[in-house]
Amino acid sequence: MAQTFWSFLNTTEQHSRTKQNSLIKSIIGLLLDEGGKTIPELCSFSKLTAPTGTKFVNELVKQKILVEEGKRDSAGGRRPSVYALNPNMGYVIGVELLLHSFRVSIVNLHLDVVYEFETDNFDISNKTKAYDFLVKTVPDIIEKRAIPKNKILGIGIGITGRVDRKKGISYSYLNFDMPLADLLHQQWKYPVFIENDTHLMALGEKNFGHAKGKQDALCVNLGRGLGIGIISNGWIHNGHSGFAGEFGHIHVADNNRLCVCGKKGCLETVVSGMALEDAFNSSGDSKTRKKSYKQLLHLCNEGDKTIGRAVMDMGEQL
Repeated sequence: MAQTFWSFLNTTEQHSRTKQNSLIKSIIGLLLDEGGKTIPELCSFSKLTAPTGTKFVNELVKQKILVEEGKRDSAGGRRPSVYALNPNMGYVIGVELLLHSFRVSIVNLHLDVVYEFETDNFDISNKTKAYDFLVKTVPDIIEKRAIPKNKILGIGIGITGRVDRKKGISYSYLNFDMPLADLLHQQWKYPVFIENDTHLMALGEKNFGHAKGKQDALCVNLGRGLGIGIISNGWIHNGHSGFAGEFGHIHVADNNRLCVCGKKGCLETVVSGMALEDAFNSSGDSKTRKKSYKQLLHLCNEGDKTIGRAVMDMGEQL
């Protein structure tokens, strides 16, 4: 997020001096990563004296780059003020594209989700229709939320399937002659980044969730499909071509079930929401016919023993 902020910052006339601009960038990066800081903490980080640091912070508050968000507890004396980024100074758009699910989130600079839109009325395999829906919906949401275009710092897209984030290419879905990230940048005029949805899930866990501070972790993304995000020695492993973690496509069974990848007998045909749907939607039980895996899991939580046994079996297989 910090990197996409710099291009936005460099367009503002009030930050023309190189040295001051560099200092502002480093402070913004620190606050994005670690949250609010006191003036002594900011002075220590930026190697400024207390009077210079205080003057500098006050100027950033005046320019509405920083805001005072409260007081820090103190062992004695006056409680120091804590300064953070003005949350309304910029926004990041997150888009999740799954097989039959579409979600958009707008996040401010405090990493708060200020708006979220989700629909299951989506089919990523219908390339033209899915692309047109994506291209139209994101700007419509930005416009309806009345967010100034110059405050959109970038758009990150997590998409199911094989993705080369460095080239901005989605190989499994929405694959065109031009990289998907470049196409969307042309359409929206914002910086666009794409990555596999499971890799982004692992990135989120590493920075904000259960894997924070951990050097090695496996993040299992079990929804309608099955994938794994691999964190090793503190790094998220994407693999040579960006396809690391396609765990659900390991061949495990001679069950003649066709997977979305085109092969038969993948783990995903045994353990996944898709496998749960197939098991019950093809059965003669009218109560569970043509239900999504989310609906089936709801029935499981309500005490349906048949679905419960199926879910337990999938857990054992996993």
